Amino acid sequence: MVRDELANAEAPQADRDWIARAPGWLDVRPTHAGADDVAVAKLDDGERAAIALALAVKAELVLMDDREGVGIARGRGFAVTGTLGVLDLAARRGLIDLAAAFERLKTTRFYYRQGLLDAFLARHATRRGGERS
Repeated sequence: MVRDELANAEAPQADRDWIARAPGWLDVRPTHAGADDVAVAKLDDGERAAIALALAVKAELVLMDDREGVGIARGRGFAVTGTLGVLDLAARRGLIDLAAAFERLKTTRFYYRQGLLDAFLARHATRRGGERS
């Protein structure tokens, strides 16, 4: 479901290019039937599919940015992180430059609050003794 969203002709070209050359670590799985409850039914297809897959594979962690989907996933017992949480962890482990990653993120359709990005950057600067990561 998510792969299809990224490959859709209406998706940004960058998304279509990325999924067309998906990295080897990406494991695309078929969509699983989701729960029949009303809360899940009102989510978008991608969020419904992510929760259904997480239930099917007994995942511990779900990657989701949709606020309503996050609440439902947590209600199902999953730990949840979003895109910014993944970038934060990667920066803390020295895998990425957080400021550069945020600049690239700003060129996408990703919705963010500037204050939140600023808070992550400030926290990383404090950890590094004033050096921005």
